[in-house]
Amino acid sequence: MTSVASRKRSSLELPDDGLLGVVVRLELAVNQALELITTDLGLSLGDYLVLGVIRRLPGRRSSPTAICEVLGRTTGGMTLTLDRLEAAGWLRRSPDPTDRRRVVLELTADGLNVAKRVNDALHQWERSLDLPGKPQAIVDSVEALTDAIRAAPAQSAAT
Repeated sequence: MTSVASRKRSSLELPDDGLLGVVVRLELAVNQALELITTDLGLSLGDYLVLGVIRRLPGRRSSPTAICEVLGRTTGGMTLTLDRLEAAGWLRRSPDPTDRRRVVLELTADGLNVAKRVNDALHQWERSLDLPGKPQAIVDSVEALTDAIRAAPAQSAAT
């Protein structure tokens, strides 16, 4: 583990990167670690995110549209993911009992087990991080940054 104080700068880091550069590098580093963890456990990060969203919902059930909204994915891409997860036996699709036009997704016992295994591995990795300061303070700062980014309207570079 590299201590925070002795960390070497990446060749991607520039002195004028600013906050956005740091956030982008953070996203890349986290995605790389998450991909490694999920791949080691037999699924892609995208597949795990779908299972994870369903796992956290009441009754471990959801609609494809709701998952698309949470993950910012298209319905076309989501259909392929759901096909793969259903074929693996990790989720079940069934007609919505209140609306025949809709589909309900539900984790199977195997899907719940794989989602929990990945979640446990992610938390183990998280505990291994050499963080500067208290984890809750970092969480609070990242949440505040996320809220600020969501609240600020993005503007096209062309305007």
